[in-house]
Amino acid sequence: MKTRFLTMSFLLSGFLFMVAAPAWAQTPVSADKKLSTPQLIEAALANGEIDQETAYLYLSYALGDYDSLPVQYHSNVPWDGTFTLARLQKAVKTMKVSPKRTKVIEILSGSCSSSSGSLSTIVNTTHFHIQYSTIGGGLNIGHYQTSLETTWTKEIDQFGWAAPPVLSSNPPPGNRYHVRIAGLGGGLYGFVSSFGAHAGFVGNNPNTAWNDGDAYASCMVLNRDYSGFPGSPQQALDATTAHEFNHSIQFGYGVFDGGNAPDTAFIEGGATWMEDEVFDSANDNYNYLWPDFSISMGEYFEYPYPYWITFRGLTERFGPGVAGGGEQVMQDFWEEISQNSASEMLDALNSALTNKGTTLADAYHAYAVAVKFNKQCGGGYSYPYCFKEGANYVALAGTTPLNGFIFNSVSGSSNGSVEDNYALNWVGLINSGSPYNVTLQNTSTGGQLRGSVVCDTGSTLNVTPLPAVVGSGGSTTLNNFNPSGCASVVAVITNQAQTGGNPSFSFARSYTLTLSGGDFVPLDTYLPLVAAN
Repeated sequence: MKTRFLTMSFLLSGFLFMVAAPAWAQTPVSADKKLSTPQLIEAALANGEIDQETAYLYLSYALGDYDSLPVQYHSNVPWDGTFTLARLQKAVKTMKVSPKRTKVIEILSGSCSSSSGSLSTIVNTTHFHIQYSTIGGGLNIGHYQTSLETTWTKEIDQFGWAAPPVLSSNPPPGNRYHVRIAGLGGGLYGFVSSFGAHAGFVGNNPNTAWNDGDAYASCMVLNRDYSGFPGSPQQALDATTAHEFNHSIQFGYGVFDGGNAPDTAFIEGGATWMEDEVFDSANDNYNYLWPDFSISMGEYFEYPYPYWITFRGLTERFGPGVAGGGEQVMQDFWEEISQNSASEMLDALNSALTNKGTTLADAYHAYAVAVKFNKQCGGGYSYPYCFKEGANYVALAGTTPLNGFIFNSVSGSSNGSVEDNYALNWVGLINSGSPYNVTLQNTSTGGQLRGSVVCDTGSTLNVTPLPAVVGSGGSTTLNNFNPSGCASVVAVITNQAQTGGNPSFSFARSYTLTLSGGDFVPLDTYLPLVAAN
């Protein structure tokens, strides 16, 4: 797994920041109260206000001893702790021997212990061994039991994902899955850990048909009070159980860490995508919209949770929330990752989509159309260019922004760039007047640029592809596009050049988009070209 810089406590190779700090991390800690607790800590580290060892200590406080965390890092912005915890568990091995390291180890060791302590009440459901004490937010233990069992039923029994393995050396009672319901501070939904009294290395998950090699038994910690989270407490609980249990499955597949682990956008974005598959009305994932569309899927180094919408856009057409539907794409993806020793995430996703009769290049371009307009499916708006809940996305997060210049005459050009390994650009075009020609020229030394001109009539999307996918130095022209009847017109540009299964870098490929009058017909294409799919 690689990044250019890290966000949301992505402690890779024992370092919080490896190359460059994100823009939000270069402002004073107190400047933006919209940052989560881990982001505030990382911003302080990037600004030199604290050192690396202190950052690790503060992250451990955020996970397990919130009252000890200095108040300037307190935030109610919601966050999921699974990836932060996993990276911190790895990083502590490289910390120098010191009181800070001792404290970090002490806090982390208690995250999934079996000690009754303050969690003196135990209840067992069909699949879960639950420890808890008081529960707030208007919920009770019955709500937690139902949410957890509903999640198991949907993800394991109905969808057919492999159940998390049990630690044979110290299994929970009845070989159930261990859950603790505890007081978590600072917007922390919960987390899953591969270390604990009933968690640890398994190697081969007996619930899969192959040898996973590095599967882990895990345990889950849920917040005992979801009253301060977006939506209702029940919605926050449901989103959390679906999300965190998907991490439990990831640990069981042996894909959360190690050489075959995909990037965090797949791990966290995938778990966030699962929330809506299990609990359609939870809608907590709306609060993460939108991702940075200019950053490629192959190296999406930003805050990963918003990337769920990409997986939704790739899979929803096959059926949301139903066995064998969209979930099958992601299930096939994780199973292929589990069976490989190297991380070939883009190849695995393409393979999973091929099983459904399409390709990653085709599905991504269709998604790029859908996520620009976010039209609610129904009437003339149909898959793959719509979303079941598209109008709700826009109502909460606003419209997705254009990348390029909105032409005000049938003469002119717009320059832009789009990264290799599946990224996108949107350029607004004029929606009235005489027909015009649209030319896409690849002005870079690489890439495979694909374009479509999309007309929203107010009742349907008319998608007109440019004649060819263009490689270095090539161009393609759509002649005589007629904007009559269009409420809006957008040129959708994607870069489907894939430089590796898990690329280490994604080059931004420059292009020029040109409009010209439709009273002449230029040559459609000229070499060099990449054959259109």
